[in-house]
Amino acid sequence: MQAVQCSDYALAQFCYLQRLLFVHGKWSYLRICKFLRYFFFKTFAGMMVQIWFAFYTGFTAQPLLEGWFLALYNVIYTSFPVLCLGLFEQDVNAKKSLQFPELYKAGQKDLFFNFGIFFVSFIHGSFVSLVNFYVTMWAMGDRSGIRVTGDYQSFGMIVATSAILTVMAEIMLEMKFWTVFSSLAILISLLLYCLFTYITQNFLAYRTSPQMFPFPEATRNALTDPTAVLVMLLCVVVNIIPSLAVRFLYNTISPPTMSEMFQVREIQKKQSMVELTSHNSRNSLLRRSSYAFSHKEGYAHLIAKGASLRSKRIPVRRQLNGFYSPGKDNLLPTEINTAPKEASAEQKVQII
Repeated sequence: MQAVQCSDYALAQFCYLQRLLFVHGKWSYLRICKFLRYFFFKTFAGMMVQIWFAFYTGFTAQPLLEGWFLALYNVIYTSFPVLCLGLFEQDVNAKKSLQFPELYKAGQKDLFFNFGIFFVSFIHGSFVSLVNFYVTMWAMGDRSGIRVTGDYQSFGMIVATSAILTVMAEIMLEMKFWTVFSSLAILISLLLYCLFTYITQNFLAYRTSPQMFPFPEATRNALTDPTAVLVMLLCVVVNIIPSLAVRFLYNTISPPTMSEMFQVREIQKKQSMVELTSHNSRNSLLRRSSYAFSHKEGYAHLIAKGASLRSKRIPVRRQLNGFYSPGKDNLLPTEINTAPKEASAEQKVQII
């Protein structure tokens, strides 16, 4: 008892260890790995644009993005989806995890997160930041007109919005187990981004403190230009297409994972199993009769031939005006057999 009180956790029975390892242990390892991988990716994708912008500013301290965006990016804008990914993600359900304990080996072999996966996340995030920065710069450069958004504030907001949309699209591709909380987390994150952007870029806030709110009406000016909206969509599409292509090639060329192999095995088992069902209804007249017990004499030839025993239809007496109409068709089978037959003319002559 003292050892249990001094320990971090204790098991009442040793059999509880099976579900703790093969189900919750495997899920916990998968969630932590995906949480770390996606966290590194979204940080590189959103913040590395500062490095590319520094090459054009002489490595000064001037930031490309708004200060409020830098402060709220990892705290509010992209935190809820990654938390749902780390809390609810599953590759297989609990029943499959207990049925195939070999899936636990993925954690022992460090298949879900290692140095190679971290390097891939770094390359992926750097590629997204390069696309968001240079596509926006090439699209917004050398433009002139009355309602043209080519200023510094609008440029920064287009890059920031493209990063938010790309990160949300990537986590939607990353999730395999969707819940109501996952959908709400993505929707709430986008709504909070719009809300805080409207508050921090309000012209009244700029008049109150120009140093704290240096981006007055930047998003409004950017969204009024159709070219800026098309640039955001172009950045998202260019960022998503390589990710989809890599996933398709990986699923096509690479050998299947252990979970996929077990899922295919389960499908093959279900297809190989044949269920013997009868195509005749319970009351069918065409069904052949069989006997598992001895019967009285007179039915052996029917059983040997396989003839079907059809039940004779018992006619129902017709009721006319409250009385049963007489007639042979309205008599029961017993009455038909026992009814006296009318004598023929020859028999009447012989009797006379």
